[in-house]
Amino acid sequence: MIRLPKNAKQTLESLMADQKVITGEDLIKRHKEEAKQMALLQEAIEFEERNRRVRN
Repeated sequence: MIRLPKNAKQTLESLMADQKVITGEDLIKRHKEEAKQMALLQEAIEFEERNRRVRN
């Protein structure tokens, strides 16, 4: 029986570079950015609802 060589495991640095693994700091930054985007979206929706013109 011939054994084929296994692929080498990726290093932590290569996984982080590919963003397959994230740190807690990155997770917090991502969460804050998502919260900012949601607030901006909600503000835009409210603005459009207030300033919508009704067409006849």
